[in-house]
Amino acid sequence: MPSMKNERILSKPFTPTPMIDKIKKTKALTPFITDKCEENQICVSMDNSILNTNYAVIKVDQHYNSLRLKKTPPSVDCLITIKCRDNDYIIYLVELKNIKSSAGFKVDNIYNKFRTTIVDFMGNRFRNIFHNKKYNVKRLHLYFVTDPYGKRSLRKGTTKMDSLLSRKPFEFQGKLYVLKHKLPNPMIKNC
Repeated sequence: MPSMKNERILSKPFTPTPMIDKIKKTKALTPFITDKCEENQICVSMDNSILNTNYAVIKVDQHYNSLRLKKTPPSVDCLITIKCRDNDYIIYLVELKNIKSSAGFKVDNIYNKFRTTIVDFMGNRFRNIFHNKKYNVKRLHLYFVTDPYGKRSLRKGTTKMDSLLSRKPFEFQGKLYVLKHKLPNPMIKNC
């Protein structure tokens, strides 16, 4: 017959994804959590091997729009947090743009979307999650998802795209990260 001590251990709830749980239970984030990152017929798909309990998608731009600030700062469309097998995390910041040419975006605006998300959203407003030493974030990916040439042309970059991708890297938790261009619709792979 098992002891009472063992019964308590067995009945204790198991939380395999503490950072994901913290995101999903944060009242200020709850209305902006979804299971998809998509906008204007552009999306980022999730690898089928990633369990729903092992990731969270936050619509960052919707969060800022809901604040009704005098001037809403630019921010990315999605922040995706994934729990890895080693109990570390990978975060993707994703800006989705359905544009016909490179003229359809402003370099400063796109760059500032990532800066606002890293500095204000992750660094100030929700620092208790994204800079919490209990959660080891091993990588941050910065994706600008668009096809400025239409129909997935193989044509190489433009002056604007090159200018955006060569801007100063962003710092997060003491590491530097550069912005990457991805064609629609990239897949977020399991880690």
